[in-house]
Amino acid sequence: MKSFILVFVLFCSVEVQAQLVPFYSGTTNKYGYKNSEGKEVVAPKYDLAYGFTEGMAAFRVNGKYGYIDETGKEVVAPKYDFTWKFIGGYAAVKLAGKTGFIDLSGKEVIAPVYDEANNYHGACCYKGMAHVKENGKWKIIALKK
Repeated sequence: MKSFILVFVLFCSVEVQAQLVPFYSGTTNKYGYKNSEGKEVVAPKYDLAYGFTEGMAAFRVNGKYGYIDETGKEVVAPKYDFTWKFIGGYAAVKLAGKTGFIDLSGKEVIAPVYDEANNYHGACCYKGMAHVKENGKWKIIALKK
């Protein structure tokens, strides 16, 4: 039992230390990411940086949004006009005035073709569905095939 507790505590401490947080540099007027010990993991290079949800964090550079993972690797290149946080493994993204969805790998699972989309209905996204607006009407679509 003591071994189990030790392993559990070590696992949890590794998970806590892995979390990156955005920080602002007044010197560069940019945002980067530090780990829980305050060590810089991603140098300040973003115009805006968000916190993590589901292991991904959105950032903005030169007016375009992308995502990094918890290691600081850019998983989604900055190409979107706007992004939302991940819920249930999916995030809404906006490109050229249309909205679609990507998964945690950055793959577009629903191309940006909808007028609007809501991914803040967590229960819906956790079930693999999303609310989208097309031709002035709202409907629910499946994100999983």
